[in-house]
Amino acid sequence: MATFTKLEDSPMFRKQVNSLEHLTDELKERCSNLHKGCKRFMGSLDEAYAGDLSFADSLQAFGAGLDDPISVAIGGPVMSKFTTAFRELGTYKELLRSQLEHMLSDRLSQFINVDLNGVKDCRQRLDRAAVAYDQAREKFVSVRKGTRAEVVTELEEDLHNAKSAFERCRFNLVHALANIEAKKKYEFLESISAVMDAHLRYFKQGYELLSQMEPFIHQVLTYAQQSKQMALSDQDKLAKRIQEFRTEEEIANVRMASNVDTSTSGDGIHVVGLQSYKTIEALMQSTANGEVQVIKQGYLFKRPQNIRGEWKRRFFVLDSHGTLYYYGNKGKSQGVSSQQTTE
Repeated sequence: MATFTKLEDSPMFRKQVNSLEHLTDELKERCSNLHKGCKRFMGSLDEAYAGDLSFADSLQAFGAGLDDPISVAIGGPVMSKFTTAFRELGTYKELLRSQLEHMLSDRLSQFINVDLNGVKDCRQRLDRAAVAYDQAREKFVSVRKGTRAEVVTELEEDLHNAKSAFERCRFNLVHALANIEAKKKYEFLESISAVMDAHLRYFKQGYELLSQMEPFIHQVLTYAQQSKQMALSDQDKLAKRIQEFRTEEEIANVRMASNVDTSTSGDGIHVVGLQSYKTIEALMQSTANGEVQVIKQGYLFKRPQNIRGEWKRRFFVLDSHGTLYYYGNKGKSQGVSSQQTTE
């Protein structure tokens, strides 16, 4: 063995063995820390895998792949492809975690529990064999003259057996230490490089998947930008329409204020321009027996005949037959009254 140039039991040999045992103890501590880090890394991959699946499930529930109105409006059918991609990326993480466990975690556990702990077991057996060998040697050299031959033979045989057991334990320890020294040169490099290769394949799989989706992704982004511009344009048009409506309403209010006829009844207060009265009457006369048309509509304040009643805001519609409808806040008709005029 290259590690041990001389195998005779000597102080130099024992010093070399003790030095290698000390290095083995230090290596065991390093391996334990690496194994703990590997376990934490595996745990993070488990969490990442669960996170990918959870996000895919959330995206699915949000509307991906569904055909209800909300899902269609938010692009659910398009998102279904993205949901599938997230699930696929999650399986890549699970595969990486499995490879990490097989290529590094399990091998570290095997190296610690079998190889490194094996050195400790060999040392304990060697110590017991050395004590037994010292005792057998002491008994043999303590034999006095005149001791029966069969006793001497038995002690000599015990000494021989103790020495054989000691040498066997000594070489077992040597073999265990040499095995660790040999594995140092390839065991960790092989495991770590295999883990890096697993990462390479993991990112390659993700890159290939996303590369295939790249044209579709850019197509969706382009569509989203165009939809955004159209939505902004529609919002601008709506804002202009609202402004025009408010302007027309303010102009109408100004005109009405210049010529007002106010009438009060139990149904409420109506503020209508005199010119508006004439226009309404003319239209009612022209369509008395014809098609019903909406003459005027809007909000008014109404209260019951009881003077103490509260004023309530109601939406009203006056048609060409002189019928006045008014609605509550929930859009249901709450009253109808006839407003026919007589000549």
